[in-house]
Amino acid sequence: MEARAQFVQWKVGARTDTPSEAMEDPSRNDQELLRQLAKGNETAFKTLYARYQGQIYRFSLHMSGNPATAEEVTQEVFMLLIDNPKGYQPDKGSVAGYLYGIARNLTRRGLRQQYLDVALVDNGEGHDDAGIEDPALASNLDVLEDLSQAELLECLRKAVLSLPEPYREALVLCDLEEKSYADSAAILECSPGTVASRLHRARAMLKAKLSCQKCPR
Repeated sequence: MEARAQFVQWKVGARTDTPSEAMEDPSRNDQELLRQLAKGNETAFKTLYARYQGQIYRFSLHMSGNPATAEEVTQEVFMLLIDNPKGYQPDKGSVAGYLYGIARNLTRRGLRQQYLDVALVDNGEGHDDAGIEDPALASNLDVLEDLSQAELLECLRKAVLSLPEPYREALVLCDLEEKSYADSAAILECSPGTVASRLHRARAMLKAKLSCQKCPR
């Protein structure tokens, strides 16, 4: 949290005073906040940041499994928002969807870089689908019978991370972030029906993985 606060202060010179009640109102239109941000209104940025930074961080964390990546993505999303507040196009969806879309692309970029780093370390002798299927799943988790709560969460986390990206995105957005099919479709740039299909498949794959790992469901 301290790093995020320093980021806000560094980027926009945010004051320590509390935003006005009008800006604190959750019903305040996001598009209006963006218009105010484009005029240099720091309070508008602070409101948008407080409203969405947690969601963006969780999405990137669930997708990457890496807190450092999630932190970097979150900061870059809002840096881009400050640098180009007029980049949002209302006819293409909500402000939330726009921010998630940026986070999605940045997280993908980070994952691709991780895969390249792994490939370099392996000197071209890495396993197929590196970064998608976690080799630890087959060797470690399938022999555990009695799991603590922390172990259960870790088991689930690894199983989610092992899903192919399109299915992991649908699962993270719909089940973990509790977004509607329509909102998820806007973020993923596909139809709600495609989201529903991917989510159904993701749940089946997740259940199968947990079953193979003998993790309680």
